Amino acid sequence: MLKKLMKNTIQLTIPEIIEYDFPMDEPFFLKIIHEGTAYEFVIRLSSDNDRLICFGSGAHPRNSKTSKGELIKPPYFDRWSWYEFVDESIIAYADPSFYYDDRITLGWFVGDETWYLEVVGNIIDNIAQNRKIAMKNILFYGSSGGGFASIGLATLLKGSKTIVNNSSFSIRDITDWHYEYLLGILKNKLNLSEEELLDKLKHRIDLIELFKYKNYIPDITYYVNSYSKADLERCNGFVNNVISLQKDNTLDVHYYYEEDPESKGHGPMDFGKTLNTIKTFNNPKYEESIEENNILKQRVKELKKITKKNKKLKKQLKQIKNSKSWKLTEPLRKLKQLLKK
Repeated sequence: MLKKLMKNTIQLTIPEIIEYDFPMDEPFFLKIIHEGTAYEFVIRLSSDNDRLICFGSGAHPRNSKTSKGELIKPPYFDRWSWYEFVDESIIAYADPSFYYDDRITLGWFVGDETWYLEVVGNIIDNIAQNRKIAMKNILFYGSSGGGFASIGLATLLKGSKTIVNNSSFSIRDITDWHYEYLLGILKNKLNLSEEELLDKLKHRIDLIELFKYKNYIPDITYYVNSYSKADLERCNGFVNNVISLQKDNTLDVHYYYEEDPESKGHGPMDFGKTLNTIKTFNNPKYEESIEENNILKQRVKELKKITKKNKKLKKQLKQIKNSKSWKLTEPLRKLKQLLKK
């Protein structure tokens, strides 16, 4: 199916996107060439739904083969066929990093001189403008490395939201072959030492650094499998780091338990649960309840401030009443009360 879509590729430049007359209610393949790099998407735009779900891609093995024994080559997409199960418009986006060579298995959209994730965000923004989809109606979903990309894009496109599952938050936390190999490629491409590279690209490789860089934290709903010790540790570290930033945020963490010995619990959440989570989250009634909850939280904060202020005033009044000047003027106040009567 994907090969069939790719045979009828729509190829554009970024400025051409906003005015382009895209097909409606059927999947198509889009390729955008920007500064010599190919950015590729599987898209299904809905003619009667004003919401958009974007699916991020993560790690992919380079030795996978089709049922016919053919090697599966880039571009790689996650959940690209889920347009069959949702009413919203969908965009599945691929990571151009897989074109570095035939060995890299995860690129986190870091890019090189160009930040790939930023370009992907710009393209999605233009598609949303083409369809007049409001930023608040854009949802980014991804797991693991795709979760990293989803949070990154929600940060770049302010007002959008994200749901992630067993996400990574900094590529420096991934001390395995994925990280070492990508680092080696980037050092050669940019002619930088490891220290220089990590400093120059820190907002591309670490989400906390990105939040600082943009002075913004997006709405994040995070599902973590408590069966995975590694993901629990990553989750706890991320939550503590977000708290330390002392910025307004809506970080909502959900714990679930699914035994998955093969991936040690790091694999994606059950398909049915994932789909139900997305559909529930994208339901306008659910969104209204979230907004109401946020309003109530704000009111509670205001009430706490008032209560605190009242306590302070009571303390000040008590101090005044205990002062010598107050006691000396007590007869005068009583006389005034008698005269009023």
